[in-house]
Amino acid sequence: MDSLLIFSPRGRARFRAAAIAAVCAVLVVCGLPTPAAAAEPGPVPATVASAEQQDDEAPPLALALGDDGVVTGSAFDAAATVANTTDADFRASDLRVSIGDALADNEAIEAWLDGSGGTARTEIASIPVEEIAPGESSSVSAPVPTENIPSGVYPVSAAYGGATAPITTRSIVIVTGDSPASVAMVVPITGPVAVAGLYSASTLGTLTGADGLLTAQLDAVDGTAAVLAIDPSIPASIRVLGSAAPATARAWLERLMSLENDRFALQFADADVSPQIAAGLDAPLAPTHLGFALEQATIDASDDPITLSSLTRIGDDAAPTVYWPSPGSATDDTVSTLVGGSAARVLVPASATDDGSAVLGDDALAYDDALSDALLDAARMSDAPTRARALTVAKAEIWLAAEQSGGPLLLALDRMGSDDLTTDDAGTEIVDGELDLSAEGLDEAIHAALDTPSTSHVGLDDVLAAGSGHVGVAATTEDPLREQAVVDYRAAEPGLAHIATALARPDHFLGQVRAEAQRLLSVSWATNPEGWLTRAEDFVALNADRAVAIDIQELQQPVQLLSAEAPMPVWIRNDLPYEAKVTVIATPDDPRLSIDRRTEIVANPDSVTRASIPIEARVGSGDVTVHYTLQSATGERIGPTRDVAVTVRADWERIAVVALALIVAGLFGSGIFRQVRRRKRERVESHSDDDIRGESA
Repeated sequence: MDSLLIFSPRGRARFRAAAIAAVCAVLVVCGLPTPAAAAEPGPVPATVASAEQQDDEAPPLALALGDDGVVTGSAFDAAATVANTTDADFRASDLRVSIGDALADNEAIEAWLDGSGGTARTEIASIPVEEIAPGESSSVSAPVPTENIPSGVYPVSAAYGGATAPITTRSIVIVTGDSPASVAMVVPITGPVAVAGLYSASTLGTLTGADGLLTAQLDAVDGTAAVLAIDPSIPASIRVLGSAAPATARAWLERLMSLENDRFALQFADADVSPQIAAGLDAPLAPTHLGFALEQATIDASDDPITLSSLTRIGDDAAPTVYWPSPGSATDDTVSTLVGGSAARVLVPASATDDGSAVLGDDALAYDDALSDALLDAARMSDAPTRARALTVAKAEIWLAAEQSGGPLLLALDRMGSDDLTTDDAGTEIVDGELDLSAEGLDEAIHAALDTPSTSHVGLDDVLAAGSGHVGVAATTEDPLREQAVVDYRAAEPGLAHIATALARPDHFLGQVRAEAQRLLSVSWATNPEGWLTRAEDFVALNADRAVAIDIQELQQPVQLLSAEAPMPVWIRNDLPYEAKVTVIATPDDPRLSIDRRTEIVANPDSVTRASIPIEARVGSGDVTVHYTLQSATGERIGPTRDVAVTVRADWERIAVVALALIVAGLFGSGIFRQVRRRKRERVESHSDDDIRGESA
């Protein structure tokens, strides 16, 4: 099985994926068990074992040299384990370790590892190995002096002849000499894509939980010299919640602020700066206000005034300005616009520079993206032995590249947050807060780059001070749709600002929309263009609705005014989640109707508010049209003018009263008349009866 030793190079080495695969292979070579054969193995076919094979079957020959493959002193230990996986005894024999001439470049290294080239003729150790029974193994070692081995990359072979067929394995060894290579690494502290401008409490609970993405990132950088690139929306999301934030989130933020790592702030929500500059902006969009997410309890509990800067603070000290666009998206124009005449820097991948080199300039800082990707690829490997071998290769590559650069080699791990949005059972959009790679692997990858005998880590100040000259940058990926998204948002801003004048707190609304726009531009979306396009289209439609979210609802039926005075109902629609304070301006087109011209109304959030406007008929009857206009506190008209038809029949009230009085008087008079007649009739009848009785007598 391949192993890797780290000695010192003179040429740039950037192993391709084939190198990683080769060093992870189990190389079994059959040949004559002679010293010459051991010192000079022929071409070796490489076989890449699967993770299951590596778990179930120990390699027949495993070679380990120095300190995890790093040789820095005057001698190192050559250790090997020979495993008998056959049914026959292995006889006592010597394990012969040989070295060849220094390999000139990474192509030569790859050729050696995959068995297609290179030689190792000089024997540097012969280690006796006793008889090994079937199913048993034997571990042996011997010291190897390095006084006569200059710094460089060397091919190493080990051959064991005690098996039924000789076993040979290939490796490389890199002698660093007395000067370890200078390396700096940027690690992003970012979350997954989202819709809302700030993460919710439930999302923060997932992100900062035991298996959460943010927890894994902090675990990996804790105790290292990694430079942290922090999305300020994360501490802001925690701070706005105050005591309502999950306990894990509050503990995570406290831990972040206590770390001694160098750091700089990414754009809010890790918004990509490239499409913003391409869309014509002179500077990237910045958050304007986060009051939309602040709870009153948080404000009351704070001893100091809560400001935008206090919510987005990422450390106790002022951090330098460093922009980190989506890899490959920046151009020379992007860099020059962002830097201008300031001390700002722009992180770009080496693959996007004119010569493809990781060079530190006065404007752009080119990081070795191939090596950075190799580290992340290794971190994603779930099988620990496979990951360890891949990281061994990465360590060698980092050392070789740093030696070639002549200054600090800059690495930068890509964003690790999920690029997908899902929905829960209720149809609500939720974010994926789990880590898509091994947390243990991420920790090992960062330590492999920064905490090995082959490297000497440097901080952000050293990286910035090393800059010299202009670094030419050409975009390797173009995304006109993301540029159009910026254009669409800027086109929507006037309408949004206009409707915001009707709100009690316009800064809250505009701050929310700005944060959502920046979230839409999150760098992590770059790997999910289809999902991003759906979100971008939804955002355009949402802003179009927001721009007309407040108005007077149109009445479908005309109003009948049958009295001299009556309240006129008006309904104010407010589809925004913020309280609106508006004035209804009422203007009748006929003087026969008197109405209050200005009526101030508070429209509740996400509802339709009913208001009553007193009206009075003056003289006569007829049809009158009342023009209703909604006006903000700044005097701007909100929504369209609504015309309400009013039919005035104010005289009907007096006619009805007179008619009713006449009817009552008529009824009353009729009753009196009937009563008088009845009494007269009764008197007449009474006299008649008296006369009849008198005649009878």
